[in-house]
Amino acid sequence: MAAGAFFVGIPLTGMLMYERQSAQQAKESLSYYEKLHEQYSYASFYVLTRDVAAGEELTADMFQVQRVQSSEDLSAAQLLTEEDLIGRRLKVSLTKGAALSTDIVYEGAPIADDERRVELRELDLPQTLRENEFLDVRIVFPNGEDYLVVGHKRVYRIIRDDAGEVLALQLRLLEEELLRYQAACVDTKTYEDTRLYVVQYTGEFQPAAEAYYPVNRAVFRLLQWDPNIVELFVVEEEQERRELLETNLERFLLEEPEETDDLEQPVQEDLEETKEPLALYTGLPEES
Repeated sequence: MAAGAFFVGIPLTGMLMYERQSAQQAKESLSYYEKLHEQYSYASFYVLTRDVAAGEELTADMFQVQRVQSSEDLSAAQLLTEEDLIGRRLKVSLTKGAALSTDIVYEGAPIADDERRVELRELDLPQTLRENEFLDVRIVFPNGEDYLVVGHKRVYRIIRDDAGEVLALQLRLLEEELLRYQAACVDTKTYEDTRLYVVQYTGEFQPAAEAYYPVNRAVFRLLQWDPNIVELFVVEEEQERRELLETNLERFLLEEPEETDDLEQPVQEDLEETKEPLALYTGLPEES
């Protein structure tokens, strides 16, 4: 009986040892996967449900929520909401499954093919100007004529020196807008006391103002054949308005000194003609 019990106990002991070894292996595997899981970061992103081209406006059916894992830290990732995406546009073309983030979407009209980043320096700026505000670039001549050169532009960056003084503004201009701005810069050097300045919009909801500054003849001809201009907006009367502007300026610059001299000369002559010795009145009775 003892021998029989011994031989029966051998397989039971083997089974117990095998189960303990399997449990230990399972425990070690679980610990390994838990440690591996801790090495990954998880976050929920909106991903595209189809290919989307650059500049295309996003709609609700173009993206969906998807849980993403990465070996990199995703805690600092700035997640968007559905309201942040609907109506916005992509800066670059993306394929199905690409994650959406703040650095690849923008709000506004599609980016034109001839739109470029430009740093403008020849401007009088208000002290309250801030980045992401909208502004108009205007030019004012010494005779008081004031024209809008470039309208409704966002300030993407204010460039400052080490002392904090503003050196330039970074805007996005179309080819036509850039040529009109350069023509305005030439006018500031041609006509003394002419200056370029900016005015701020009071809110993003305001509609864009229309530019009406008439460029000089050379730039007007250049606008006609510049191959980089995607859409050109010119009116036939622009050169007539330019001629009127130049005529008014010439008349103002020529006549202003003469009018000043003519006004001063008669006044001086009248003073000389009416100059008489002063008589003092004391109010005392004369001596008898």
